[in-house]
Amino acid sequence: MRGYVHSIETMGLVDGPGTRTVFFLQGCPLRCAYCHNPDTQKRIGGEELTPQRILEIVQRYQPYFGEEGGVTFSGGEPLLQGEFLYACLQILKQEGYNTCVDTSGFGDPRYYSKILPLVDTLLLDVKAFDAASFKELTTIDGFWTYLEFLEGLEKNGFQGQIWVRHVMVPGFTDSEESMRQFIELIKPIWARVDRIEILPYHTSGVKKYERLGIPYRLEGVKPMDKGRAKELEVYANKIFAEGLREQRQEQTQKQQEEFGRPTTAASDLGKSALLSVLRGLPLFNDLNEEDVEDVLQQVILADIKAGEYIFKTGDPPEAMYLIYKGQMKIFINTMDGEEQIFYIYRDGDFVGGLNLLVETPYRYIGQALTDCKVVVIPKTAFDKYFYHSPVVLRSVLVKSFERIRWAEDLIQRLATSNASMKTAGLLLKLAKRIGVETEEGIKLELSMNREELGNYSGLRRETITRKLGEFRELGYIELVGNKVIIIKDLEALESYVL
Repeated sequence: MRGYVHSIETMGLVDGPGTRTVFFLQGCPLRCAYCHNPDTQKRIGGEELTPQRILEIVQRYQPYFGEEGGVTFSGGEPLLQGEFLYACLQILKQEGYNTCVDTSGFGDPRYYSKILPLVDTLLLDVKAFDAASFKELTTIDGFWTYLEFLEGLEKNGFQGQIWVRHVMVPGFTDSEESMRQFIELIKPIWARVDRIEILPYHTSGVKKYERLGIPYRLEGVKPMDKGRAKELEVYANKIFAEGLREQRQEQTQKQQEEFGRPTTAASDLGKSALLSVLRGLPLFNDLNEEDVEDVLQQVILADIKAGEYIFKTGDPPEAMYLIYKGQMKIFINTMDGEEQIFYIYRDGDFVGGLNLLVETPYRYIGQALTDCKVVVIPKTAFDKYFYHSPVVLRSVLVKSFERIRWAEDLIQRLATSNASMKTAGLLLKLAKRIGVETEEGIKLELSMNREELGNYSGLRRETITRKLGEFRELGYIELVGNKVIIIKDLEALESYVL
């Protein structure tokens, strides 16, 4: 089997996440007025390649893909060569490559259910927002066919993320009203939309039309102002985030009506108000004064450097640890060798109490994120002075419930395929725990690097870096070096997850 490939971009940076090898396939049924590749419209042309040859080319550039990169099929309209595209995706996924398809939703429907389950990212082009405009810009009456494609994505097995793109032409869709129509149009796929891009119309392809002897239908239309396009992109993203919030609220209300009770998470039991002065710690409140003196003789104030381990998986419960100053993380190493962070402890928190109570070894790793001062209460002291204390039991239960709630939130974030939601959720959690109100916004001074942020949110380092950059461009946050994030628009972030 062979397919028609117009051209190849070996290391593309804009057609999907990361660095990608992009194959521009031949053939497109649309004939868009602003098409800058009119030479790809014919179904036959370019170079004939087999799926095996596609794989060989990809293998050559694999070292440049990094964590996010992979292979993109663009065009033209790649879905038009359905059988060839399916064969290529099959062989690429067997080899573990990340795949992306850039489409306008017009191809061979017989292969949709075979192709879409093999696609990690769909670059979805939105031509227009109503039937009349669609026909004017593309010359075909295909608006309803496009809507059927959108609504059929899940039915056809698509489980990836979607980057929605729209070419903004002056006089056609350069208004806030058009952006509202845009977001409403893609409502059937909101849950999978990870990115919304406005691509300003340009005239760089006009000379191709002259060379091919094809009339250019937008003769005289000036290029779209990039600044105005960015303003409308920000507005579209805001409308989208607000729509997501309203959709979730409606779903919650529906659940409440169906089950006759609220579906909120467990009630907040609060945190133990552990004081920075050791004698003032609530865990000591239930002790007699003479016992306090004895305990203070037994505890150890340990200085632990950033990166040092406090305990490891399988270690027996020999002490309870109070974080006097600094931050530590607990995590596991997954089967694929990556780190999954479960929780971050900071000043006043403690860990190990439950392990001592039920006498179970640690199932995770504890490691200092920053230089820490940790109060170590040996098991002998815990058993003698704290084991039967109602104050200690309540504190351990409160902290355990807090970790359960955090774990539930973490599971929800990890189960969501949308990187925007995961990143927004992470920023909101960090704002709640370490955020400081300033004139510029909520300041987050991070002890974690980008890789650890990714591990904490269930994303790869390149993905979290990309999403933070996108949020910065949208005006949601400001990045100050690698360790400081200032949240400028808390409401916008909340709209993604609340």
